[in-house]
Amino acid sequence: MIEILFNSLLAGLLISPALTLLAFRSRIARHLPATVQLVALIAGASAALVVLVSNLRHTVDIYWLSPFPFTLAVDRLSAFFLLLICAVSVPVVLYSTAYIARHYSAQRQRWFWTLFPLFLLSMVLVVTADTAFAFLFGWELMTLFSAALVMLDGCEGERRRNLFIYLLMMHAGAAAVFGAFLGFLPNTGLLEFASLRASAPFLAPAMRTAIFLLAFIGFGTKAGIVPLHLWLPKAHPIAPSPVSALMSGIMLKTAIYGFIRVTFDLLGGGPAWWGYLALAAGAVSALLGVLYALSERDLKRLLAYSSVENIGIIYLGLGAALIFSAQQVPQWAALALTGALLHALNHALFKTLLFLGAGAISDSTHTLDLEKLGGLFQKMRVTGTIFLVACCSIAGLPLFNGFASEWLVFRTFIAGGDLPGAGASIVLLVAAGVLALVGGLAASCFAQLYSAAFLGRPRTQEAARAHDVPKPMQIAMALLAATCIVIGVAPSLAAGPIGAIAQQLVPGAVAIPASDLLFMPWVACFVVVAAAIWLLIPRISRITPTWACGMPGLNSRMQYTATALSKPLRKVFAAVYRPDRTVRTVPSDQPFFPASISYRSVRTTSFERSLYRPAVDSIVVAAKRLRRMQTGNIQVYLLYMFLALVAALICMRFV
Repeated sequence: MIEILFNSLLAGLLISPALTLLAFRSRIARHLPATVQLVALIAGASAALVVLVSNLRHTVDIYWLSPFPFTLAVDRLSAFFLLLICAVSVPVVLYSTAYIARHYSAQRQRWFWTLFPLFLLSMVLVVTADTAFAFLFGWELMTLFSAALVMLDGCEGERRRNLFIYLLMMHAGAAAVFGAFLGFLPNTGLLEFASLRASAPFLAPAMRTAIFLLAFIGFGTKAGIVPLHLWLPKAHPIAPSPVSALMSGIMLKTAIYGFIRVTFDLLGGGPAWWGYLALAAGAVSALLGVLYALSERDLKRLLAYSSVENIGIIYLGLGAALIFSAQQVPQWAALALTGALLHALNHALFKTLLFLGAGAISDSTHTLDLEKLGGLFQKMRVTGTIFLVACCSIAGLPLFNGFASEWLVFRTFIAGGDLPGAGASIVLLVAAGVLALVGGLAASCFAQLYSAAFLGRPRTQEAARAHDVPKPMQIAMALLAATCIVIGVAPSLAAGPIGAIAQQLVPGAVAIPASDLLFMPWVACFVVVAAAIWLLIPRISRITPTWACGMPGLNSRMQYTATALSKPLRKVFAAVYRPDRTVRTVPSDQPFFPASISYRSVRTTSFERSLYRPAVDSIVVAAKRLRRMQTGNIQVYLLYMFLALVAALICMRFV
């Protein structure tokens, strides 16, 4: 049964691009590619569920397709991420059937429905690869197909520059991942994961460290941890909304999968400082990600920085798991890993929903600038209600799925206070404080977002003329919102199977405390009963007009903007933002009675200002100097070749 379902997934995603050419020649068959993708994804999700429940391993050997071993396998860890990819992609495909048709010409629609299933297939290859070659093959295809989908809206000006940064960083990360796999080869000479796993105990400590660091950098680049996050707020906002949803909700999780596969499975864990490194990266990413999100007025850039924050929370859980494992506390290590995996699932759900909601707002108002929105709930009640569920979920409020995973991670930090030795316990308790601060800032960020976009009065004519999106888009978003609520009310439904995965990855973990999640259904029942009682109690209400400061009536200029709502927190964390401000008055010699005032504020992230720009400037200067070597003289080029050959021979002689 697993074989039939998994092969149906692969076949459907491979056949769908070919069907696109046929579909767009006939109006009747235009929805055929999307239908085939939906069937294939449902089959893939079913196969993943069977593996999760039964713990059966399914292998597909397609070595005849390549000169290197090319095997796909679905174990419990692969099945979890395969389920995440397939289940979350189903509403995205449904959403795209209406969204793409409304925004793109027939030719661009053909390109989308050709590239979209190939992008999904590349992610499936990554999480089911059982050889290093198959993994790297899918890893590179994932970058190329996602970049091609980003180009669907064009590739000129700033968009081309952002796409170049994306490709540059992705290929640099891929080189680090490739180096991590090469580190195993001297001990095994084989590319299969089983051989790499068997050779890990015989690796020298220095080689294990090198493999871990390369994996940390390579997968961290794709995941978007600080300071390797530069590409994420540049690439996600310029992609079509369904593509942004997949890139942020799913593609980032393939990096989480890769890090877990290499660190926990192939290497089998490591010293405590591995965990401290992951913990520090997670804390910095979570805190800076939410702070950068707070200062954004573009909705998609805000959501992109929020992804950095949530990836940081996942790395907090992974770091805690590595620390507990090194301290020989496998039960808490398994619980921390469970929290990290559960948050990966939850983030895939609510971040995909938020990006689809952003697409719905853009579809209706033709803008994503929060300063130009407002009052959308009166015009888009279905979208507004669904978007509110997503905001509550990502803010980590109880009865929504984000709370369950963040609570598990927080719970493990508190348990770390009982570890022997002051170092680990203090670090984990500080991490608990960081997570609590991040949760509060995230709640403020998304309260600001929702109030600026959906509450109050419309600030522009486009917002005043907004209307709700077509039914397929509403249904797709409603499916994701319902899942967020179900996992929030009954988190054990997801935490149980995920806990079984963690037990397999953490040696010695025999039981995972589940009591921390059992109270959520009771909380839900209490809330429902309290709400019913409140509705039944008779109340006397009085309606009066809102005071308008003596003005004849309210208008949109009297309400807070997104910038104003975030100003208090931005002042508190001014040292993080350090914006470049310019104030000009005309005429300049009359500052108190000017004819006009212009104000400009540009915020550049600290890492971009202090790390990336100096590095790029140094490379440009070095390239200009090296350009002198390009003389156009064939004799000089022959001399270069001779010197390179001599240098290579000398190296071979002494190595």
